[in-house]
Formats: sequence, C-alpha cells, structure tokens
Amino acid sequence: MISLKTKEFLGKTTEQFSFDNYDISMVKYHQPVSEDWHSHEKYHLSLVLQGGNLESRKGKDIQVLPGSIILYDKEEIHRNRHTAFPSENLNIEIDDLFFMQNELSTSDFKTSILKNTEVQFELLKIYKELRVNDISSSVSVHSSLLTLFSGYNKATDCKPPWVDVIRELLCDRWNEFITLEELSQELHIHPVTISRYFSKYFNCTLGEYMRRIKIEKAILFLKHSNKSLTEITFLCGFSDQSHFSKIFKLNTGFRPYEFRKI
Repeated sequence: MISLKTKEFLGKTTEQFSFDNYDISMVKYHQPVSEDWHSHEKYHLSLVLQGGNLESRKGKDIQVLPGSIILYDKEEIHRNRHTAFPSENLNIEIDDLFFMQNELSTSDFKTSILKNTEVQFELLKIYKELRVNDISSSVSVHSSLLTLFSGYNKATDCKPPWVDVIRELLCDRWNEFITLEELSQELHIHPVTISRYFSKYFNCTLGEYMRRIKIEKAILFLKHSNKSLTEITFLCGFSDQSHFSKIFKLNTGFRPYEFRKI
C-alpha cells in the first residue's frame, strides 16, 4: 500500500496553493498511474473538474464523474482504476489544527460536508478565487471552506445587526486587507457564522466585496483626479497594474484607461 504525504498525489500537480492549516492542489492525469491501494496523510476533499475514474473503498466501487465530490478521512485506504484521460481534480488537504482553531469536529468531517447542499457551489467559488489569486483570495477561500462545514441552514428573514456593522467597517477600512479572523474578533461573532451568511446579505463572497469597494474608489480616482493608473493601482491596494486592470474589467466590463475616456 502507498502512503501519500501532504501535497503528494498519483497524478501531476500543476498548481499548488498553501494557506493556514490547509493546502490546495490542482492535479491532472494524462497517462496511467498506480492503481494500488493508497491513503492520504490528511483529511482530503476533491472536486472532479474533468474526467473521472472508478474508485474502490470498503468493499464497494463508486463511479466518479465530472462534478463529483470525494471525501477521505485521514489515512483512509482506497484505490482508483480506469482513469479517464485527461482528468483534473481540485484537492484540498486539511490539517487537524484547522478543525481545532475553528471549533470544528474532525469526527463528522464527511457528514458535515455531505449534508451541505451548497458544497459544490462553494468548491467552485474556491476554484474561481484560485484563478484570481490576489490578496483578497485567501479570505474568500477560507470563508468558503468554513461554509462547507457549517451544514445548510438558511438565514432568518430578519437581518442580523452585524450585517450593517460589517458593511460600515469594510467601507471605513476600504484600503486595508481585513481577514475573516479580524472581523470575527471585531464583531464577536464566530467566523463560521460570518462565512455561512455573508453571501446571503452581500450577494458575493467577502473577498469579492472587498474588491468591489476598491473598484468603487478606483472609479472615483479615474473620474475625479489626474492620478496615473500606476498611482491608482497602489492607492487601491492592488499588487500591480496588470492585476488592477484585470479585476477592474471583471467588475465593470472596461479596462481602467477605457473607463477614463468615457
């Protein structure tokens, strides 16, 4: 049997992202790999983006197709056969410390996710954030990951008071990067609660909302100042002008220089 260490997979890892207490890898399969029984060192969650295979575990076979969500307990033994080529998975490996710090139980790792009807949507949001990959992506990915463990519970129709507080806080500190943990401490609300309901009241993830505020400020600078695009880029907290232009177009449909000419 093969025992795979963290960030080690049978396929080829094409991209790898490390966060606090979890790692995310994009893994592709273009040729046959070992079909031996194997296990992973940590709790392991996969979203099949392309291809698939026939997975065996605990005396049963499961046909894995694009869109399938696969969960493995730490060191759970399984094997994969008849892999379709090409195949691609988004793999999330989670440390025990992640559960401890967020007051989550490792004992219901599978059930807490499987009962969440929004799990595929949250994983796709994580995939999207990895494509953006900026300073706000980490908070969005973390928020989505916590939401996976929250189960599915609709928020009440009565808007909680923290919604307006968080909106005011984010607007006042628009040029800062604020983590989910900071918000949790400031509001005295568990990060899982913020993650679970943020999208309902803001119609986007926390990272997306922070980007929107920065774009709103950038629009003011473009229309009502003579500041260069480079100056606006850094004033609004973007890492470089290319990234600023990309995010600006995603939100407005225009590149910054095009918008300035309107």
